[in-house]
Amino acid sequence: MLDQMIFGEKLRNHRKKLGMTQEEVAQKVGVSPQAISKWEAGDCLPDCFNLKAISDVYKISADVLLETESSGNLDAVSGKIEQLATEFTWSMENRDRYNNNLRQELGEDLWEMWKGIYFAEVGNREIQEESKKRGNLRINGAFGTKIWDDDGIACVIKSSLISQLGSFNQSTVEAFEALCSEDGQKLIIALSCDTPTSKQVLIEKTNIDIARLNELLLLFIENRIIEFVEETPPEYKGYMISGHCGIVAYMILAGMYILNKKKYEVSQFINVKIEE
Repeated sequence: MLDQMIFGEKLRNHRKKLGMTQEEVAQKVGVSPQAISKWEAGDCLPDCFNLKAISDVYKISADVLLETESSGNLDAVSGKIEQLATEFTWSMENRDRYNNNLRQELGEDLWEMWKGIYFAEVGNREIQEESKKRGNLRINGAFGTKIWDDDGIACVIKSSLISQLGSFNQSTVEAFEALCSEDGQKLIIALSCDTPTSKQVLIEKTNIDIARLNELLLLFIENRIIEFVEETPPEYKGYMISGHCGIVAYMILAGMYILNKKKYEVSQFINVKIEE
C-alpha cells in the first residue's frame, strides 16, 4: 500500500522547495492549514480532488506525488494502482460535485500505469527496445498475448485460457455473427456502457430497420451483451452495454480495427509518428 509517511514527506519537501507556508498552500488548494499539516505528517491522505489541486499548485503530476521510495516493490505498485482505482471510483460516485475532467485524468493515470506494466512483462530488454522502435506493440510469450497502442486498443489474453475453452452452442455462434454484421456494429457503437439509450434514439442513430433492430436487441440481451435498464426518471430507461459479456462486443470491434492497422503508434516511447 501507499506509504503515507513517505507521501507526507514528499508533500512537505515540495512545499519547502517553493518557499510556501502551509497556510499559503491551504489557501490555493481550498482547505484548512490543519489539513495540509495532517497530510504532511502522514496522518491521512488527500482525496483525488485535493490531490489534483496540490499537483497543480506544485506543478508536478499526481503520478509523481504518489510515487514512494518503495515504488519498486510489487506490493507498493499494487497499492498505488489500488489507490488510483479507489479515487476513480470515488470521483464517479461524486460526479455531481466534480466535472468529467477529473475522472478523465484519473483514468489516464491508470492507463499509463497499465502500459508500463505491459512493457515490464516483456522480460527481455533488447526485445523491449526493438518493439518500442517499431511501434508494433504486440507481444506473444509464455504468459499469453498482449497488445496496446495510443488509440486506446488494449488486450491481454493468458495462454492458459485456451485449455479452458469448450465448444460453443448455436446461440453463441449467432451472437458472434450478428456482432460482426454491419447492423450489429452500428448498434454497439450507438450504445453506451454507463448511460441507457432509448430505442427511439437507437433508431435515429443507426437507421436500422425496426424489425432487424428488435431482433438484434433480443439476441444481444439473451447473450448478456447488452441489457435493458428501467429506472426512474423515465429518461434513464433504455439499452446499454452489459457489464458481463459487453466486453466481447468491444473486443470484436477492436479486432476489426486492428486488422486494418499496419503499425501501432506509442507516443510515450516513439518520437516520430509511424505512418499507417
